[in-house]
Amino acid sequence: MTTHAAAGTRSPRTAPVRRLLRPRVSLGFELVAVAAWIALVAPAVAGGSHGADGAGRTPGTGAPHHHVSTAQAVHGATGSADLAMWALMSVAMMLPAAVPALAHVGTNSLRRRRQRAMATFAAVYLAVWIGYGALLLGAAPLWARLPHDVVLACALALAAAWQLTVHKRRALRDCHRSSPLPPTGWRAVAGAGRFGLRQGGACLRSCWALMLVMTVASGGSGSGSGMLAWMAVLTGIVMTERLARKPRRPTHLAAAVLAAAALAVALPAAGWRWY
Repeated sequence: MTTHAAAGTRSPRTAPVRRLLRPRVSLGFELVAVAAWIALVAPAVAGGSHGADGAGRTPGTGAPHHHVSTAQAVHGATGSADLAMWALMSVAMMLPAAVPALAHVGTNSLRRRRQRAMATFAAVYLAVWIGYGALLLGAAPLWARLPHDVVLACALALAAAWQLTVHKRRALRDCHRSSPLPPTGWRAVAGAGRFGLRQGGACLRSCWALMLVMTVASGGSGSGSGMLAWMAVLTGIVMTERLARKPRRPTHLAAAVLAAAALAVALPAAGWRWY
């Protein structure tokens, strides 16, 4: 009786601490996202520590440097290498947004098949984003010959406008919806896959414009650190919207940030055209 009373009088202020210390079923996938960030950051750090200039050459030698910046890795390679880099970016940027859904899959699956169900969900979820990446990479030549500042400003303005639409709100609401999962057999595998497809589709509808900005921005970044800065900002927007209890306010704040960034990019470009 005393034990139950003590448990019932726990301060609600300690609830976040208890949740943090509780074993996390999604920890393995969170570590995968961290590893993806490390894989993206390491080339930029290594290139900077060796003193490479913006063209990827060691100053004073004119010889190509052995370390390639992250931005060059995204757009300097072709075909499968480009898509592989996009997949790595998707794991780093979008997999953290799927952690609540992964936790739902893990906690609602039998222990003996928990990891399989979560892996099925993650594979389908990321496949949606990789498919979108293939579409963007195929369309990139359409804007590659245009002035980069103009294209980036348009992409930022489009993303800011999308943040304020009813379609964005509906997609973000769908991102927060769970799904019942069958416990065993092929129905369980299919259920995890359907949930991954549903979550991936909702996340894509919510964040497609942000990832378009990422694609355009990485194409013109002068260094790997420039692309990483864009990744950090856009990932912060995605995570804030996904984890907020009332996402409308951070969505509107993100729209203001994106609109300000569009103006900051467009005005210097317009000023140069006057001279």
